[in-house]
Amino acid sequence: MVNYAEEARRLAEENQRRMTILIDELQEINERSTASGREFADNLAADMDRFRQEHAGDSADSRAQDEVTERLAAEAREHREAIARSMTARKANQSVAPVDDEDEEAKFYQRESWLI
Repeated sequence: MVNYAEEARRLAEENQRRMTILIDELQEINERSTASGREFADNLAADMDRFRQEHAGDSADSRAQDEVTERLAAEAREHREAIARSMTARKANQSVAPVDDEDEEAKFYQRESWLI
């Protein structure tokens, strides 16, 4: 005759043993992943420093690229600020009025006919 209680207890113990093994393996994998991530970040930082030092002599090209990057960033910032002003005005009044002369979206919302 089969003792179901004993069989259930044995299965539960086996399950617990296997779960413990899996949890230990997962912790080990997480620790290795964390260590390799730190190592990768350290190596990347060292490589970037080395790259910057090697290319420090390209100052004329670097300055020109920096100027272009700064100009593009300034244009993007101005564009975002204009959009933010327009959105603020729209939310405040629930109607759009031109915030400045360059507010192109205001013309769209102020047209007399909505028929396209």
